[in-house]
Amino acid sequence: MKWKENAVPGMILGLLFFCCLMACSQPEEPIRIGISTWAGVEPAELAARKGFYEKRGVDVEMVRFSAYKDSIEAFREAKVDADMQTFDDAIRLYAAGRKMKVVLFTDYSFGGDGIVARKGIDTVSDLKGKKVGVEIGTVSHFSLVKALDTAGLKEEDIVIASIPAWEIKGAFIKGKIDAGVTWEPYLTSAAKDGGGRVIITSRDYPKTIVTTMVISDDMISRRPGDVQKVVAAYFDAVKFMKAHPGEAYAIMAQAEGESVEEFTGHVEGIRYIDLEANRAAFGTMQDGELFDVGRNLADFLFEKSMIKTVPDIAGLMDGGFVNNLR
Repeated sequence: MKWKENAVPGMILGLLFFCCLMACSQPEEPIRIGISTWAGVEPAELAARKGFYEKRGVDVEMVRFSAYKDSIEAFREAKVDADMQTFDDAIRLYAAGRKMKVVLFTDYSFGGDGIVARKGIDTVSDLKGKKVGVEIGTVSHFSLVKALDTAGLKEEDIVIASIPAWEIKGAFIKGKIDAGVTWEPYLTSAAKDGGGRVIITSRDYPKTIVTTMVISDDMISRRPGDVQKVVAAYFDAVKFMKAHPGEAYAIMAQAEGESVEEFTGHVEGIRYIDLEANRAAFGTMQDGELFDVGRNLADFLFEKSMIKTVPDIAGLMDGGFVNNLR
């Protein structure tokens, strides 16, 4: 049997066309978003459980971590495409070379972080000469500096014990430290279980501890439309939460494995940053409300040798997705 003169090229073209159709018909992989326990980031989970991502036309997989540090590491290693993390950790990763952007701000601590101290230590001034546990070079360390400043104290006036954040509560209860810097739900439970008291919270230094959603540059460049849908769905959840707090809190509390009452208590210690506040946070170019917070955090991390160079905060922040929403 003889092939016709144009048979082979025709078959090749047909095969290429078939492969193209197959490639076009393949669904996109879900965007994987890392999340860990913190009331401020739970609207991202709420968006998933209420179907807001699906309604916006994007497939999202929420990847929940029991330890916050594991969430950060997963994003560092590109095991997730996006992550819910504090502004300082975003700056740290960015300064280390991670290609990423802050695409929205979720909340800032307003009482959710603070210092728990043993009986007899009633004010920040009483910390002078005392042993205070904190994870060096983290937002908790930055928080400690802010807290000390309210009493006219410096780091040199206390004895700092460098302890991982997840071990602060245990160290306090065991009497290894006089005071510790932590966040809810550990702040209140450490005071209760350790027979101490909370002597200061982030209500005294608001808009210092800020949480974000970060997304890899790779995902943004490959699927900008889907990233826009993720951001839109997140604010759909924030809007729903404002309109139906009872239902929203019940869903988010379940996600964190606690009662609605406990979750509601944690919400009292934060301030959610809605769409309008996000626009103000990003502003235009470098005039947003949270640019100075980012620069201060970057300077602090550099001063404490946690980063080798001070990065350009404008290169980390991308307010385009927020500003595109109407």
